[in-house]
Amino acid sequence: MRLKLLLVLCICSFLVNVSLAQSRTQLSDQAKISLLTMAPGDQLHSGFGHTALWIKDPLRRIDVVFNYGVFDFDTPNFYLKFMRGKLDYKLGAGRVGYLIAEARHDERSLIEQELDFTLAEKNAIYDFLLENIKPENRYYKYDFFYDNCATRFRDLFEDVLGDQLEWRREAEGITMRDYLDIYLDDKPWQDFGIDLVLGAPTDKMATKSDEMFLPDLLMYHTDSAFVGNRKLVKQKKFLYEAPAEVETSGFQILPKHITWMLCLLGIFLSVRHFKSKLNDVLFNRILFVITGLVGWIIFFLWFLSDHGATINNWNIIWAMPLNVFFAFMLFKKPAKNWHTLYYGIFGVSCFMLLGFFYVLPQSFHPAVFPIILYFTFKSFNLLYRTKKMNV
Repeated sequence: MRLKLLLVLCICSFLVNVSLAQSRTQLSDQAKISLLTMAPGDQLHSGFGHTALWIKDPLRRIDVVFNYGVFDFDTPNFYLKFMRGKLDYKLGAGRVGYLIAEARHDERSLIEQELDFTLAEKNAIYDFLLENIKPENRYYKYDFFYDNCATRFRDLFEDVLGDQLEWRREAEGITMRDYLDIYLDDKPWQDFGIDLVLGAPTDKMATKSDEMFLPDLLMYHTDSAFVGNRKLVKQKKFLYEAPAEVETSGFQILPKHITWMLCLLGIFLSVRHFKSKLNDVLFNRILFVITGLVGWIIFFLWFLSDHGATINNWNIIWAMPLNVFFAFMLFKKPAKNWHTLYYGIFGVSCFMLLGFFYVLPQSFHPAVFPIILYFTFKSFNLLYRTKKMNV
């Protein structure tokens, strides 16, 4: 069902795009422009909601929804380009009926805000979108925080309305990462993964403009916006109101449960090794390899991608890429001096990270604390054991 719906949407979008590319009709005074906001969905890619702009003119027989959230899964090297921040998104167009059908299918509320523009402002917006949807103009480099389906319409409103537009709603006074945590509250493992790869820029305090990267926040700010002395929103209503979600209770395994279990298990195995020579090499090798691989992902996103939010990621201190190689040197006899040097530097780094855990310019996921705690303990333990092996 989902595949069929997407196929129909793609075909209709293509037909509408072709029609629009050939049309330069001016809007009449009966035209209306509405901001459409779709609520967050259950999937990660839909978990932050969606924004579109609906232009309807019964006199000119224009009825089209513009949407900056279109991408092509058939793009060569799709996932590599997505990770490197080089994936092209594009402006698409379709019918509002299909957007409503998608909202019903996914049980995501769809809200319309009819905007109070003058005829000249409506035509300026429509002309911009017609020009932007041309094949040579419709593609853009997507950025989750600063250039997405919501920020594109924020910027369009500001360009057309200029200094007359006042965003009167105050900023919430929280960081970009805090917003992600709120939206991913029911997706703890996705939240953990995203926290690991996002660096210090994500912890900047979000301004009014920054907040509008989220469709919901763009809608809220639009509610309170004024153009001169007139409210920007003329009226607001549901095109589809999803049924209320039923809260489910019950125990859920969270990332912090796993990391604390690994920390305590690792310490237990180390103590048992000291008392009974129980071999804990395999456990530590697996842990070093996994954290090393995480470190290489962080390194890739920091230095080899265009994502501005993944630079300056302090997680690389404990998720050291070199852990992958040193995992296979654990307890090798005889231990080289540079083995012990690495364990010493790694241990001191993790110890300092623990000491400044809550005051660093980057916020860490709580599940990271027990990993750093264990690596602090284990590095000095390895330092002692490698020296002992050489005696």
